[in-house]
Amino acid sequence: MDTAARDWAREEFGGAELGDRRRVDRLIAVAARAAVQPAGTVTSVVTTSAEREGAFRLLENPSVSSSAIASASHAAAVERCRGQSVVYVPIDGSSLSLRDRKCLRDIGKVGAWSHSGRGLIVTSALAVSLDGTPLGVCGQQWTTRTERSKHVHRYRAAEQTLRTVQWIEQVHERFLRQVPDTEPWYQLDRGFDMWPLLQLAHERELCMTVRMNHDRRVRDNQSEDKKYLFSCTDNAPLLGRHHVEVPARRGRPARTATLEVRARKVSIELILGKRKRQHVPMYVVSARETIGEKSLHWRLITTVPVESFQDALAVINGYTTRWRIEELHRAWKRGVCHVEDTQLRGRDTILKWATILAAVAARATHLTYLAREKPDIPATEELSRFEIDAAIALLKPRGIKLGATPTLVQAVGWIAEIGGFAGKYSGKPPGPTVVARGLERVEILAEGLKNMNEM
Repeated sequence: MDTAARDWAREEFGGAELGDRRRVDRLIAVAARAAVQPAGTVTSVVTTSAEREGAFRLLENPSVSSSAIASASHAAAVERCRGQSVVYVPIDGSSLSLRDRKCLRDIGKVGAWSHSGRGLIVTSALAVSLDGTPLGVCGQQWTTRTERSKHVHRYRAAEQTLRTVQWIEQVHERFLRQVPDTEPWYQLDRGFDMWPLLQLAHERELCMTVRMNHDRRVRDNQSEDKKYLFSCTDNAPLLGRHHVEVPARRGRPARTATLEVRARKVSIELILGKRKRQHVPMYVVSARETIGEKSLHWRLITTVPVESFQDALAVINGYTTRWRIEELHRAWKRGVCHVEDTQLRGRDTILKWATILAAVAARATHLTYLAREKPDIPATEELSRFEIDAAIALLKPRGIKLGATPTLVQAVGWIAEIGGFAGKYSGKPPGPTVVARGLERVEILAEGLKNMNEM
C-alpha cells in the first residue's frame, strides 16, 4: 500500500484508544485502504479475503466503540489547527438514507415521517483554516428518530436543541484542551438560530456567527425602544459593497454576487420562558444582493465585534466557509465515498464505517482546496513520490518526465484530469469528486511502482 495513504491513516487514527494495539493497526490499515480505494461497502474497499475478514472483525467487535474511533479522528483534525490564531468551524446537518425495507437495521426514520425513508441524522463540524482549506472533521453528532411526536416543533426544540448545545460545548472543550491558543469561530445556518445556542455563545464568550431565521425583538445601541431584528438590520448604515463567488446549485450556475454590506450593534431579546426574558449584546451584519429575483440576503448574528467595513467582511467571509461542509457531505455521501451504499446493519457498526469514510472524504476535500489556496507549494508536501510519478505516467503531460517535482496545483490538476475533469470546459476548478476518482486510479499504479522499486 502506498506510504502516503498509510501515513495519513496513522496520523488520523493512530491515537485511537481501542484497548489493544493490534486493533489500532487494523484500523489504520482499513482507513488507508479506504483512502486508496474509497467505496460505500467494505467488500469494495478491501479485496483480499484476509483483509476483508480483519475489517469485519474490527467493525463488528463490541469492544471497539464508534466513539473511540471518532474521538481519534476529531482529535487529529483539531491538532492540525495548532499554530493558527483563528480557525473557522462551519457546522451543518445532513442525513444518511440507508436501504432498509424490512426494518432489519438498527436505525430510525429520516425525512418526513409519512414517508418510508430510514437512516441516521448527523450534524458535522469541519475545521477550516483562514485561507479556506479544510483541515478535517472535528466533531459529529448522530441522532436516531424512533418515535413520532405529536408536537414536532416542541420535540425538536426541547430534545434536539439541548443535544446540539451540549455537543457544541464538547467540540469547544476539545479545542480548549488540545489547542488553547487557537480560537474556533463557529459558523451556523438558519436551522441553528435558537436562543439556547445564542445564550451559550454569550455566556461562554464563543466566537459564533448564526444566520438569522427568527425576527426577534431587539434594542439597538441608539435607543431603548423595542424594535424587530430584520428591520433594524436592513436599515443599518451602508458600509460598502462586496463581491462573493457563489457556487453552482441545482438549476443555478455559479456566479459572482455583489452584496451591499450593513452592520449594527443591538441587544437581542431571548425568550427563556413565559415571563422570563434576557437581553444579550450582539452584532448583526446584513449582506444583500440587489440584482436578481432569487438574490442572496444574509442576516448574520455574531458575537464578534463589528466596528468597520473590514470587520463586517470578516464575518461574511467566515460564513461562506459553510459551503466547505456542504461539499464534504456531498463527497462523503455521493461523490467520493458513497457511504449510503453500506450493507452493515448494527448502528454502532455503521457509525464506525461512516466515521472512517468521513475522514477519507475530508482528505479529498482538503487536497482539493489546498491546491486552490496554496497552488505553488511542492506537490511532495501532500503526495508521495510514487503518486506523482503514477500521475505523470498515466497522463503523460507535455515536457514532464518521471521524477519531476511539480507544484501542488499542477499535480492535483493532473489527478483531476485522470478522474475525468473537463478542464477549462467546465468553467470551474476541479472538485473533490474528480480528484478522488483520479486518486483512485493513481493509487493503483503508485502501489505497483512502489512494489517494483522494492523488488
